[in-house]
Amino acid sequence: MSTIATIGALALDQAHLRARLDTLTRQVSTGMRGERHGDLGAEARRAVDLRGEIMRREAAAAAADRALARTGVTQSVLGRLNDLAGGVAAEAARARTLGATGVEALALTARAALAEAAALLNTRHGAEYLFAGAHVDVAPVPDGAGIAGGPMATAISAAVATLDPLNAPAVLAAAATAANDPLTTPFAATLESATGLAEPRRAVQVADGERVSIGVLANRDQADEVALSWGRELLRGLATLAALTPAQAAQGAGYDTLLAGVAAGLSGAAAGLAVEAGALGAGEARIEAARERHADTLVALRAQLGDAEEVDLAAATAALRAVQARLQASYEATSMVAR
Repeated sequence: MSTIATIGALALDQAHLRARLDTLTRQVSTGMRGERHGDLGAEARRAVDLRGEIMRREAAAAAADRALARTGVTQSVLGRLNDLAGGVAAEAARARTLGATGVEALALTARAALAEAAALLNTRHGAEYLFAGAHVDVAPVPDGAGIAGGPMATAISAAVATLDPLNAPAVLAAAATAANDPLTTPFAATLESATGLAEPRRAVQVADGERVSIGVLANRDQADEVALSWGRELLRGLATLAALTPAQAAQGAGYDTLLAGVAAGLSGAAAGLAVEAGALGAGEARIEAARERHADTLVALRAQLGDAEEVDLAAATAALRAVQARLQASYEATSMVAR
């Protein structure tokens, strides 16, 4: 009976050793403590919390990446619009000294700039219009390709045709009215409606309780000015210059006053674009900083998760060899007892 009992005890020990051997072999091959959540033992709860935090921060970092890609395109468009506004404003100021000889060239330049500005305001990033507010699937300038012949440009052209030496202020006022009138505005109804004018700017969540504005609206500026916003001033001024003919250049003081007013408006648009780009740049800096914080934290979190879920391969390999040796010795002992 003592021999049978000894063999039985050895067999039981061998079963435990084989189970331990299987576990260690799996750990060495996968690098993980176990295949199931329950295999982690006391570390299971910690691993769940760490994985949740990692997923949350990865989502925030991905949102920051998408936002920075969007703002990068927006900054490029704002820069080009600023160049257009400043360049045509300078052309208008020079044209005051050229009289009729420069008006046709100025009108052609303004017409080309008007078409380009409308196209830029309709820029998309992916499938979304950048300057459309919440309605990202609606072009902010619905008739961008035909803006030179649209309702606003037509109304402005009619007003410019009435220019005389004394009524330039009235012509400028009529042009401003055409740019703001709901019937002739160049902007989409989704932007010009009461709801559109009150909607908050688009923002991205970069951390708990931290949202950063990244939205730029075609018909509003950073101070939420509408009637004299940079987009409206830009399109209005370009449409006014595009309507000029030698007949207006012959109006002397009226022509000078008109050009001065348009140049001032375009310069104001350029200033508004610079403010918009500056505010967006500040937002980009905040997003970038948040993204870096998430990246640094993720390194630490993943290391902690590794401590909870992964094994020390060197220690596991050494333990595996020790168990193999013990199991082999147990088999030999069983053989000796049996003999």
